[in-house]
Amino acid sequence: LHYASPRDAIEDAVRLAKGMTRKHDMFRTGFSGAKVVVKADHPDLSAVERKQLMEDVAEALHAFEGGLYTGCDLNTGDGDMDHLVEATGEKFVLAGRNSRVDTNVATASSVIGSVLGVVEAMEGTRDLSSLTFTVQGCGKVGSTVAKELVRLGAKKVQTCDLFAAAAEIQGCDRIDDWTSTPCDFLVPCANSLAITEEVATNFPEGIRYCVGATNSPFANDKAKEIFDKRGIMHIPESISSAGAILADSVEWYDIDLYQTVEPSLLYGWIRNISAAKASDLADHAEQKPHKVDSRLRNVVPSREGVPVGSDFPDWIDDNTIHTDTVIVGGGLAGTATAFSLSQKGVTSVLLEKGSSLAPPTASSNGDSRMYRKMYSSEFFSKMQAKALDRWEELEKLTGEKLLQENGLLFYGEDTGETVEGSVEGARQVMEKLNLPHRYYATGDEIADAYPVLEGCRGKPYSGVCEDTAGHIRASKACNAMAKAAGGNCQVKLNSKIIALDANRDDGKVVAITENGETIKANNAVISCGPWTNAVLNAANLPELNLDIWQVQWAHYEVDSDVAASIPQAFHFRKENDIDGGLYYVFPSSATESIQNGGKSYVKVGVDFPTGGPLKNMESFNYKGSQKVLELIDEWVKEHLPAVGKRFDSYCHPYTMTTDSYFVMDKVAENVAVFSGGSGRAFKFGPLLGDCMASLLTGDDAPVDLTNFSAKRPEIVGQTKISQSTTANSARSSCEQQEVIA
Repeated sequence: LHYASPRDAIEDAVRLAKGMTRKHDMFRTGFSGAKVVVKADHPDLSAVERKQLMEDVAEALHAFEGGLYTGCDLNTGDGDMDHLVEATGEKFVLAGRNSRVDTNVATASSVIGSVLGVVEAMEGTRDLSSLTFTVQGCGKVGSTVAKELVRLGAKKVQTCDLFAAAAEIQGCDRIDDWTSTPCDFLVPCANSLAITEEVATNFPEGIRYCVGATNSPFANDKAKEIFDKRGIMHIPESISSAGAILADSVEWYDIDLYQTVEPSLLYGWIRNISAAKASDLADHAEQKPHKVDSRLRNVVPSREGVPVGSDFPDWIDDNTIHTDTVIVGGGLAGTATAFSLSQKGVTSVLLEKGSSLAPPTASSNGDSRMYRKMYSSEFFSKMQAKALDRWEELEKLTGEKLLQENGLLFYGEDTGETVEGSVEGARQVMEKLNLPHRYYATGDEIADAYPVLEGCRGKPYSGVCEDTAGHIRASKACNAMAKAAGGNCQVKLNSKIIALDANRDDGKVVAITENGETIKANNAVISCGPWTNAVLNAANLPELNLDIWQVQWAHYEVDSDVAASIPQAFHFRKENDIDGGLYYVFPSSATESIQNGGKSYVKVGVDFPTGGPLKNMESFNYKGSQKVLELIDEWVKEHLPAVGKRFDSYCHPYTMTTDSYFVMDKVAENVAVFSGGSGRAFKFGPLLGDCMASLLTGDDAPVDLTNFSAKRPEIVGQTKISQSTTANSARSSCEQQEVIA
């Protein structure tokens, strides 16, 4: 750094060295504390000759003859460490070299752990959904902390940085002034001494916690005392910012492990011990901020004993879960597979990166999905009949009402076959299979039968109605299947998968999560929708030819007396520019989660994508397109003129195949995949779980899986999957029917 005088540099070095000593003592890392400070002669640090500077630092390190080790810190980088290692002869440097461990992420892990630990001690839970956070400073550590708080389900994450662009983090709200913006939880991750007496006094009411990565966040003892008197619980940086020195302890204790370990395991360990230490301190302080400093000594271990880094290998073993099947994704297919496997006595661990099953970011979330036998395909119509038997069994098993029969009307123009079939195609199949239905030959007949659809009168429409169709309570169904899996399935939420190794000599599959947990299983099921290829890539398995659609829908207000007359319906009209022509409406009975002053709502959406298909979720826009929302609004005015204004809107990812058939197949000897639901999978629910389970157990599949092969040309694309594993490994118990595309 550039200091005004040598004395300023020395004073800063002493202050920082004392802080480092407190960190090392707090966790007994095997080191004491020190800080190497270099006073630069140039205010512009880019003018510094870095190689010569590191050679000077190396000379100082040699003078200590092994009594001082250093590593990467403020205003230094990997290039500097390369120079330093060369200049020291590969001595006296702990910088995470030849390892995938990022010490910035390690520090962020100790911050997150401390956040979770203090919240648990103060509130009896690690749930962050009611807390608003302000992350002050969005460098490498702060930005990592902000992203993780979003992932953990914080109510709101506000970000602030001197460089506004750095605070633009997905899922966060950038703010201009952290000192005047209300929050529950302040997370300092920037310059030291930023919390002055004035800031501490005038910080907005409502703040309850202060935990961050900044060394010496308070300008003086008085500023800290002001926070204490205001009842703001502060976990000192000797705990919350110790991640990098904890990593150093592992590097010192077992360099081979440090250089080969999956980084998320180390980050998980750091988070775990930081959370335990923060919680322990808050408990010793009796949850009273003004007692924290006086009780700090109660959580500092003796310097005698083995370094904390030696605990890491045992922690890995203790945090390894052994099961038969690891399931990646907690939506429809994942929970259905867990349910089916459980009925066969097969254990599983289900990993869901969201904070709930069927999370809002995925396509299985919500109140309603259609079920129907009214298909342009005999195969899917018969498949639905089998699925309905399984849904009924699930309802009896759980005691929950998951399916609501309310009929379904297909109506509109002669569009030819679409992703949802067609009116004429559905009519033909219903007649051929002798399924009960009603047919309307004209728009006038539809309007007569459904007065609320008076807009059909005089139009060249036809329609077909299946009275036994209805809707499935989607999110509730996923939770019900997980519940029905009982003790045979362990559900792990907020568990994003980082690595999946299915090519081990022992034949096992090993999954590692972002939380640092290891799951060792005989088989893996990948059922994570639009994230399928990301997981396949992590497993070093060929990707599948899948598209991701951005699909929009909304709720509209409607008077209760009108709501009762609105049917569940699907409207077909010809495409026109961005208008894909496929619209649907769910009745008010399918919008039960919307609670707003006793009003009624209907759900209206489209079955065509906003924009072109995507190949990954990096550019997915959960806000959708205003133009598509306007199309939905216009459709409502034309077809449901009695319906009121739009209440809200959503955009969900649908994973699509080019031929509209799912993928249900093995892609390796011990890895099965469900993906490409193409907007039509949910209605088959538990039956899909039976199909996936059969791939793993070798039992007969309830339907022929040939057309769901991962090796069909439409799915393989430019990649190749070994022909040694085929969909036929799950034998069919019913004869394949011709499927109309």
